[in-house]
Amino acid sequence: MKATTESDYHHRIARVIEAILVDPGAPHTLESLASIAHFSPFHFHRIYRALTGESVAETVQRVRLAQAARHLTDASGPVSTVASDVGYDSPQAFARAFREFTGISPSTFQTRQQRLGTPQLDNETSIAHSDEQSAGLDWPSVELTELPPIDVLCLRHTGPIATIGQTFRSLLRVLKCDGETAKDQRMIGICTGDPELDDSFCYLAGIVLATPLEPVGAVEPVRLDGGLYATHRLVGPYALINPTFRVLIGGWLPQSGYEPDDRPVLEVYRNPPLSGLRHGRVTDLMIPIRKG
Repeated sequence: MKATTESDYHHRIARVIEAILVDPGAPHTLESLASIAHFSPFHFHRIYRALTGESVAETVQRVRLAQAARHLTDASGPVSTVASDVGYDSPQAFARAFREFTGISPSTFQTRQQRLGTPQLDNETSIAHSDEQSAGLDWPSVELTELPPIDVLCLRHTGPIATIGQTFRSLLRVLKCDGETAKDQRMIGICTGDPELDDSFCYLAGIVLATPLEPVGAVEPVRLDGGLYATHRLVGPYALINPTFRVLIGGWLPQSGYEPDDRPVLEVYRNPPLSGLRHGRVTDLMIPIRKG
């Protein structure tokens, strides 16, 4: 596929995802979404899956549950209200879908987010909820990490954050990193601004290569200065990254005694890139800080 054609396809699929983001509870059909992308329904779903790595139905569910995770983070109200707000007919159906997606129940996730807003550093621990004990998980914590300078090859992301996976696929393809080679690399998301404010947000999909390569095409070299970070290890789907950052920055940081530094926020992906894992994904969320 020519680069210009591929870029056009990505933009057209991004418009579809934007339509889903606007109203994930709407009765989206293959026909209505294909018309947004200006594809025939016959070809649309194959193109969509090839470029996004998931079906339209999987995207709709992911977006709805990401929206639910934000509601559970921002409010302490009943889970049944959240279920209704994101378009589920019953709390039971919502709870089942949320657990399948994240590995834990909505109520456990809500409690985790509330606890994450309370500063806990290094060796400080708290008693685990029985639901998390059964899942083999500890309560979330924040540790202080000193990161050395890192050289990263990056591709600038455009479009909604729900399409960041496409940018990583493009980065690996441009650098000719196949699946086996990519398993040995470190993948990093470099973020500045607020993802909910399109005009201020910038995201770079980055890779730290074991063997240095020269930048190709739109790939650009970036030097991360390193320094002190507040680090939280998130175990769960990538859709939980944004609501978890919200509670770290809005809850944990103001009570921690630290100030945010001007360096970028980092997402360090610990699993092989673009793996088929979902609630087993491991991501280090890193906020640059300095002593207040």
